[in-house]
Amino acid sequence: MQPLFYSTGQVARQLGTTLAAVRVLCESRIIAAETTPGGHWRVSATEVERLKRDGLPPIPRPLPAESAPPASNGSAVHHAHPALLAEPSDEVVSAADQVAITRSMLEKRKIDRELEETEDWFRNRQRQQAAAEAAERRRMEAQQAEERRLQWVHEWTQYALDSLPYGVQQQVEMEVHTAVQEALSELQPGQPEAITPRLVAAAVHRALAPWNRKQDIERALQAGMDTLPWDVQIHSKYAPLKQRAWDAAVAAVRKVREEASYNEMQTAAAQAVQPMIREYEHQQACQRMVRGVYVLGATWEEGEGAKEAVRKALAALPIGAEPKQLEKAQETAVAPFKAAVAKRKETARLESEERARRQSAAWKADSQLDHIARYLEEEYDFEGGHWEMRREADRLRPLIREALIDELVENPDMSADEIRESIEAQIEDAV
Repeated sequence: MQPLFYSTGQVARQLGTTLAAVRVLCESRIIAAETTPGGHWRVSATEVERLKRDGLPPIPRPLPAESAPPASNGSAVHHAHPALLAEPSDEVVSAADQVAITRSMLEKRKIDRELEETEDWFRNRQRQQAAAEAAERRRMEAQQAEERRLQWVHEWTQYALDSLPYGVQQQVEMEVHTAVQEALSELQPGQPEAITPRLVAAAVHRALAPWNRKQDIERALQAGMDTLPWDVQIHSKYAPLKQRAWDAAVAAVRKVREEASYNEMQTAAAQAVQPMIREYEHQQACQRMVRGVYVLGATWEEGEGAKEAVRKALAALPIGAEPKQLEKAQETAVAPFKAAVAKRKETARLESEERARRQSAAWKADSQLDHIARYLEEEYDFEGGHWEMRREADRLRPLIREALIDELVENPDMSADEIRESIEAQIEDAV
């Protein structure tokens, strides 16, 4: 069995490092690698397993260049003994060396002192500059803090005004503006996120309380009238009945307690119009049952058939039957038509979901198909160069796309890396 090799990109992904790092290690011969005829590095599977086990070795770096500062006059400094009149003894030579050393130490200390004095001057100047900059920074921060506060108050005030319901009178807007300004006067922009919105909302609520009360009463009365049958609401022949319902709703809402909620007022209005609703329903029960037959999603023929079935079922019931009996007869007659429509809808839903899955898979596959050309260019050598590689990529693209769509339909949670690995595997099988 021939040994298996990985490209540098595959090795980098497996070891969790960069492509450049792997190439440096290959070029430095720190890891065992070979090159293809086209000059690409390949690492054996055995070496990759070893690196996974032992860890990635450090990347070598060259030593920094050693250099010595030149002498100030461009030439090396030479130290030599002064000319002697006779052959020096060991004591004389030692004394001359000691003098030279002492002179050098003295010069060094002078330079060190001058350097320290210079450093003290620069440190003092830096401290002065830092103090001036700190003072200016504090001034700017104070100014910016005040500007931020003004902007913060403006934004929350505008937020409160924008939150007002449509149709609020100008006087109410002024009251809301004043209430929000007062609520924010004791706060700073650094308050916790949850506090400011609640305080602004409370201020708006207090300012809107009278207006909201009036609106609640009107909405409660309208909600009560909305419970009337549609015919009673729109046909002039039911005007007397509708007027009696309105008078009863107004009287009922006036009787509720002053601090009653909207739900309480709406309930009182709805209960007040119930006698008129029952009076109308007693006369129209059977006709309404037939007119109200509607099978959602049914064809015109199915709808007419359902109405005819309900009409026959109601005709078989005794006159004066209870509403529950009428409803039960209606439901029994309509049930077969609803079942047929539900079955047709379910079939259409399943077909639509299948199309949606394939469309989603196709979109996800198309977003990664450019990896075909990148992988071919990185892993393969073509005698015809770039154009031959593009032709090969164009040839493989439709084949890989269909296979990839099928794979994504079965496994829609594939990540981008898994998709690219699938593409690479299909390329290796096809090339």
